[in-house]
Amino acid sequence: MLADYLFLLDSAVIWAILAVAMFCYGLLIELCFINKASSIWYKRTQYWVTCIKTTLASLPLLGLLGTIMGLLATFFRMSQENGFNIQEVISGGIAEAMFTTQLGLIMVIPGLLMLSYLHAKMNRWAALN
Repeated sequence: MLADYLFLLDSAVIWAILAVAMFCYGLLIELCFINKASSIWYKRTQYWVTCIKTTLASLPLLGLLGTIMGLLATFFRMSQENGFNIQEVISGGIAEAMFTTQLGLIMVIPGLLMLSYLHAKMNRWAALN
């Protein structure tokens, strides 16, 4: 069953989504949970917040890019097959296209939640100091 989906690992867009998400998650985990709130932490967090927002916003767009690439690959394969095994060609391409969209959307949600927590932590620290 899992072997049926290994073809998805050939997609550069999937790897890009995972790399961007891990970069954001690493920063967010460090800023939210590992580092203790201080003036240095606050300045560092202010420095990274805009970058994190922008990078998180790129995740659904990368998913959309993967969708377009998957659909283009499907249409290209359909033109090459000339009607032979057309159902297999379509289902594989559509699966890749939909998976990248789903992955981009799923990966942004935890990041947005941690970013919201980070903003609340920053506001609390700023109010107390």
